[in-house]
Amino acid sequence: MHLEGNASKWWQAYKQQHTKITWLSFCLAIEQEFGADDYRIALTDLITLKQTGTIEEYTTQFQALQFDITMHSCHYDDLFFTSHYISGLKDEIKAVVEP
Repeated sequence: MHLEGNASKWWQAYKQQHTKITWLSFCLAIEQEFGADDYRIALTDLITLKQTGTIEEYTTQFQALQFDITMHSCHYDDLFFTSHYISGLKDEIKAVVEP
């Protein structure tokens, strides 16, 4: 895991105080420590993201938002992300991808 700045320092201290860390407990601790505004913004941005350039650019933007979201909440499954990924594709690509 790569964290920078205060987040990195917080993580080092957190690991010393917590010996059994699950992904869920980590997500909850991150949200409690750093707030949920980033989470809400990332979720809104992902839901409204539309492909305007190449598929590679869109995928990179989508994955960055997906990582931001899953860092704060582990409650979204692959179906959630897949359906939003497809809905943001350009119409001509979406027509080929959707059944």
